[in-house]
Amino acid sequence: MMDNFNYPIKNWGEIKDEYRNGSLIIGNGASVALHQKFRFDSLKHEAEELELFNDDIAKLFIEFSTSDFELILRLVWHAKLVNNYLGISDLKIDSAYENIKNALIQVVREVHCEHAQIVDQLPNIYQFTKQFSTIVSLNYDLILYWIRMYGNDTNINNDGHIFKDCFIDNGRFDHDWKRFREPYGRNQRDITLTFYQHGNLSIFRDAKNVENKVQRDESNNLLQVITSQWGEEKIPLFVAEGTGTKKVESIKSSPYLSTIFYEVLPTLITKNKNLVIYGWGLGKQETHLIEQIFKQEIGGKVAISTHSKDQNECHRIYQLIKKYSKEIEIEFFDSQSSGCWNNP
Repeated sequence: MMDNFNYPIKNWGEIKDEYRNGSLIIGNGASVALHQKFRFDSLKHEAEELELFNDDIAKLFIEFSTSDFELILRLVWHAKLVNNYLGISDLKIDSAYENIKNALIQVVREVHCEHAQIVDQLPNIYQFTKQFSTIVSLNYDLILYWIRMYGNDTNINNDGHIFKDCFIDNGRFDHDWKRFREPYGRNQRDITLTFYQHGNLSIFRDAKNVENKVQRDESNNLLQVITSQWGEEKIPLFVAEGTGTKKVESIKSSPYLSTIFYEVLPTLITKNKNLVIYGWGLGKQETHLIEQIFKQEIGGKVAISTHSKDQNECHRIYQLIKKYSKEIEIEFFDSQSSGCWNNP
């Protein structure tokens, strides 16, 4: 017999004041709320449905026992780089690299929206996101990128608020990220720091693991962001599908992702700073993130959005968080209630 749970599902307006200047985590559900094609199981599955892989690439996924698109891309890319440096001509490796590179571009074109398709929703999202001092996106799409560009456009918003992603003028991430909390200039009053825990299609790494962000205006087409900077010497930085263990390995391979994982996540909730989670289901594959976020065993509150309002799912999440931090207060709110994310 299934237990009956009673977790109140609140409206955002009832609780929002307790989370002002706190932290926000956005998951895939936030992107799906804007564009239904983000509701995909995996990039690999979408590529297979579109029949984008040749036989060699399909074999690699099997041989390495993975569904991680980015991992296979990186392995083939490294093999191609080694051949290039040693002056070895290997048409099969070259062909495999071109196949998986083009497959990624095509599948992203298939599932990702254009900027013009969501631009009318950005004002509502901006009003919601500007309330937080820190935002961590678990998505590698360009939604948060576009929110930042909209919010920082002084021709649209001149309210003293600014988003900072801690990348400096040369496109390099500054690992002294805490210093960006300080305003500079007369017009800066409120600051939101933004991070991509699973990387982003606008961030690239080269063969020496140097990471750079593409410098682009938000009006550019998504594929221009990816392809204009994508040559043989660098590839996009993102963590795709895979087990929690595989995701941690990918995070550890990146200085940028490691900084977020080890330094930013544990600071998202404190006694003086509460946390909102929007569009993230806290699934088994993300246990590594849950452990980092709630490892401090201190007080604070977390508000978690729910679309289904399923009481058993609320109970699962409640029990999961309490496993890591008994002191945290947990509440749930309706993901479609007024004032949260893209809801007017």
